[in-house]
Amino acid sequence: MRDTIVYVYKSSKRLRGYLYLREKDDFSVLPEALFTAFGMPQFLMMFALKKHPVLPKITPEQLQAALDEKGFLLRIDTEEDEESLINEERRYRGLPPLTREQLNDFFH
Repeated sequence: MRDTIVYVYKSSKRLRGYLYLREKDDFSVLPEALFTAFGMPQFLMMFALKKHPVLPKITPEQLQAALDEKGFLLRIDTEEDEESLINEERRYRGLPPLTREQLNDFFH
């Protein structure tokens, strides 16, 4: 995988909405309706894709393919905050995510 720099933005309208771009602040690649629904993107961070083999909710290969094909990737997380944080940490550590039932047991 080549060393692509990825720019990450969060949505000003949608909780847990994230936009990955190949070019910093190049929102021209987004369809107008998507841009309107997402709201004004707020810069969050940038990273070198090659140095991050584990990403939340997507593989580096899927992200690279979306950036190559469309110039962006939109990710909207729908899990509850606690579920999302626990499973993101598990993925980061190379562990499989917990199912909803396992999470319910964990919180009760």
